[in-house]
Amino acid sequence: MVHDLNELQRLLLERAATPTAVSLDGCVLQSTPESGHRAGYNWGKRRKGSTAHIAVDTLGHLLSVVITPANEQERAQVGELCHQVQ
Repeated sequence: MVHDLNELQRLLLERAATPTAVSLDGCVLQSTPESGHRAGYNWGKRRKGSTAHIAVDTLGHLLSVVITPANEQERAQVGELCHQVQ
């Protein structure tokens, strides 16, 4: 249903129904005591938690999310995000 609404909004803005460009990013989400094994430590950002790797189109619509421990490499998740977006 969300996919259909995104397509409708793109058509109303006189754009193609499917996006031709995607932006990928990741952010570290601070862990809580309940996080347990899911949490990792990101030495670059000096935070313990999980990383949300996201893909959005040019209008900012969320296309895909992959959650990993914070110590996982962001570039290692690009393939998974691209696979989910297609």
